[in-house]
Amino acid sequence: MLLNWNTQLLHHWPPALEQVQRALFYGDALFETCRVFDGKIPLWERHWARLANGLDRLGMQAPEGWNAAFFRDEILKTADANARVRLTVWRQAGGLYLPEHNRAEFLITSHALETNHFAWLEPGIELGLCQRVRLPVDEFSNLKTMNAARYAAAAREARDAGWHDGLLLNSRDQICEASASNVFWWEDAQLSTIPLTDGCVAGVLRETLLEFARDNGLLVREKSATFATLQAADEIFLTNAVRGMMPVRIFAGRQINQERTQKLHAAFSAALVS
Repeated sequence: MLLNWNTQLLHHWPPALEQVQRALFYGDALFETCRVFDGKIPLWERHWARLANGLDRLGMQAPEGWNAAFFRDEILKTADANARVRLTVWRQAGGLYLPEHNRAEFLITSHALETNHFAWLEPGIELGLCQRVRLPVDEFSNLKTMNAARYAAAAREARDAGWHDGLLLNSRDQICEASASNVFWWEDAQLSTIPLTDGCVAGVLRETLLEFARDNGLLVREKSATFATLQAADEIFLTNAVRGMMPVRIFAGRQINQERTQKLHAAFSAALVS
């Protein structure tokens, strides 16, 4: 694992505990996880836009010079040519629940990967519906914060049930997202996904795929869904910026087709790294 510390921090590992106090004690932090393909980060501008929006919503102050180009350079200094990269940003130490400072600091970590594209996941995953937690719906729901206890509980529930992943409901008992992914499904030749107003994370790949689908003439809609909605879906897949499109082979015990999803995956993945 490679590390790239903010130059404002101590240059050794592990850092002094007080340096990451607010992230560790209060989850007062944001993160972005992205893919590097052949030394390029195709989705980076969208990652930065989401991070900048999160900094603004949480009232963190980005030091002068923080922008998309700065972090692209920092990531490429740290990462292998093909890698999974996480950028974590937190509020400077000080204070209890009420912070004393708002200046942001960062850490970049990188793990090398073997592939330079989003591989098709064969034969697909088994997906279930988690019952243990409900996700809140508020102005912070779309952000990628470090408050991930609910997602960890859902991932454990899915593992214990023998699934690869599990869908989480929001506080209104609507389908929200999976433990680390957005949800898409095909229904009557339309491609559908959960609207951001239902509390899902504003996924970078979700946004990119919606734009690609519309630009290529597909019928696309964002609509609320229940368990029954996905039970009746023709095909289901999950998306995130590290693994791409993940086809669902079995949902709630039902075998699901993947034909449309595989065609979309091939076209989208080729366009992304071209």
